[in-house]
Amino acid sequence: MNSFLACFISGASFLLSFLLFFHPFQQNIKANRWLGFFAFIIGCAFIGTYLTLTETTDSNHFLFKILNSLQFLLAPSFYFSILYFVKPTKVFTKMDWLHFLPFVIYTVAETIWNPDKESISTFTLFTIDQHTDILVRNILPLIALVYLIQCYFILKKHKNNLKRISSAINQISLDWLVQFLFILSITLIIWINDALFGLPYLLEATNFIYAIAIFFLAYFSIQQKTIFAFKEKDIVQISEVLEYEEYKTDTSTPSVIEASTNPTDMDATEVSNTKPKLKRLSAGQIVDLSTRLFSLMENDKLFLNNELNLPTVAEKLDISIHEASFLINEAAQDNFYNFINKYRVEEAKKLLASAKMEELNIVGIAFASGFNSKTTFNTTFKKVVGISPSQFSKQHKK
Repeated sequence: MNSFLACFISGASFLLSFLLFFHPFQQNIKANRWLGFFAFIIGCAFIGTYLTLTETTDSNHFLFKILNSLQFLLAPSFYFSILYFVKPTKVFTKMDWLHFLPFVIYTVAETIWNPDKESISTFTLFTIDQHTDILVRNILPLIALVYLIQCYFILKKHKNNLKRISSAINQISLDWLVQFLFILSITLIIWINDALFGLPYLLEATNFIYAIAIFFLAYFSIQQKTIFAFKEKDIVQISEVLEYEEYKTDTSTPSVIEASTNPTDMDATEVSNTKPKLKRLSAGQIVDLSTRLFSLMENDKLFLNNELNLPTVAEKLDISIHEASFLINEAAQDNFYNFINKYRVEEAKKLLASAKMEELNIVGIAFASGFNSKTTFNTTFKKVVGISPSQFSKQHKK
């Protein structure tokens, strides 16, 4: 049964890898190619598992060593997939190659230094007690653990960043990847158990958990939406806004956006020390643009646009995305997501207290107020008002 599952998971992983690399909707292309590479490595790993289960590693000596080496690419490939999902303009740098150094070192040691001997994956690094040896291959789950923790915090920060540029994030928040991380953490527990404890009931569940993980990844990765569905020129500005906010948070600098400076007016030292800068508005511009911004919300009811985002508001005000971000921070003292959804909640309160409540249900009220999700509507309404929409409606009737 285990050998069959190993073959099944391997084949499913290779198919998923193909679908992700050539994603039918061409969404989040670079991120999906890294995710496809991650699925490909899983497929290769389970070929190695099959060779072990069928005791054919000796007859496939070199192949088995290569498959062991590839496992050092599992964590980095998933990590870079996450980075490309959350950073639309990410560029692969020289420092990024350091993530692949363990793979290079292990591959050289396995295929050049130790070509005709037993795989170094089974070499003992140190002994904990007379029953437990830590092998070279046992460092893999520890590496994976570090990467998974890092990925979780990246995704958490990404969700907060989306609130700076969009009023509807439920479909692009990458919550499915957070859930996938949870499944991976379960497989990691089983992997660590295999390395250190060897509890039999966990070992028996290993392949089933991996099969579930592959199906989960396949289902949600095909359904995913484009994270940054904006014009190319807007994506560059959005990336600068997000990078600045990250820098501001990381360095605990005051919530003030510096005036943009022409690099030609700065000396080399100043340029090298310059951090992300966004365009600043004067006090007079803030007053004028704030009036226009509030008019768009209160008179034109721009917030009723279910997919309203920062570039749309910037276009309406005829300013840059940088300036729109700064304006909302200054005028509303809040992020874009909260600023827009507070107007939607106020609109919902009016509808819930009007005759419209007799015509529309809660979902209808949500969409009529500008929300595109009942869950987001309920959560936001309760956060702002203190009670749920249905409770508010009942109180008004009384």
